[in-house]
Formats: sequence, structure tokens, C-alpha cells
Amino acid sequence: MRQVGLIQLMAQIGSFVPAGSARLGVCDRIFTRVGAVDDLATGQSTFMVEMNETANILNHATSRSLVLLDEIGRGTATFDGLSIAWAVAEYIATEILARTIFATHYHELNELASLLPNIANYQVTVKELADQIIFLHQVQPGGADKSYGIEAGRLAGLPKVVIARAKQVMGQIEKHSKIAMGLQNLE
Repeated sequence: MRQVGLIQLMAQIGSFVPAGSARLGVCDRIFTRVGAVDDLATGQSTFMVEMNETANILNHATSRSLVLLDEIGRGTATFDGLSIAWAVAEYIATEILARTIFATHYHELNELASLLPNIANYQVTVKELADQIIFLHQVQPGGADKSYGIEAGRLAGLPKVVIARAKQVMGQIEKHSKIAMGLQNLE
């Protein structure tokens, strides 16, 4: 996402960009919401900083802006975060109409592409083997149908017992989740 912002900036100032060819429209501003930062000195949690920055983007971006958003809604409860991410993406697509990259682990947001004609899903590809997942670092059309957070925890070195228990808990959550039914009712 940072590369997209830098390429936009470079092209707009007349610089060469790292591509065989590129066709980029002029934008009035580049907005980003990337990273987790708190401001405890003023009493703002990481999530509150995220919401303030997101609000600034939603209140100032135009159809000529480039908006780069990473993991909106991650700093609160799952259902709150998913709901906020859905509403933010929908608002940008229907009201602001800015060129946007919206990276998220909420695979439920894939549904937006079937509801709104100006949304397209892309995913970072993975290769699933019997006992592991390999992140291929390639982007292709389509949306992921699940998240790989537990696998990322395994790759980071979480103890095997923690990974096994996380998989058990995930199975129970998925069995009892009402998110899928709730999203169908939005149509």
C-alpha cells in the first residue's frame, strides 16, 4: 500500500515510476490509515487514534483522492470492528467515490463486491498444505474465504498448545457465529 502511495506521488510530480507503463489520474490528496499507534499522553487508545484518522479521511476525501486503509476496525471487538469496516468501505464506495485500497482481514467484506459495482476484491495468495500454509506474496483477483491469523501465530513461534487451543476455540466460534446470516439480511 505504501508503494501505491509513493508511485502516485512520484507520477504526479513528473518522476519516473517503477513500472513498464502506468496510467494514473491526478489526485488532490493521498490519505492513509496504516499502522497501530496510540497517543496515551492525550488519553487516546490505539483504536481511538484509528477512528480519529478514519473520521478525518471520511470527512475530507473527495472523488479525486487516493485513500489507503489498512485493517480498519481491528482495535475493538470483532463484531464492532467488522461493522465499522463494512460501513467505512461502503461509505467510500457510495458517497466519496475515491480510488481506494482497503486491506482487511475481515473476509466477510468480500460480499461488498457483489453488492456494489465499483468494488473489486484482490487477495494475497497462499498455498495450503496438509500441515502448513505458505504465503506466496502474490496478488490475484478474488477474495480470500478465510483468515490466516492462527497460522501467522504459528509462524511467529506461538507454542503448539496455544495454536491447537486457538483452532479449537475458532471452531466453536465459527459454529455459533451469526455474522453470515446477518450479512445476508443487509441486501
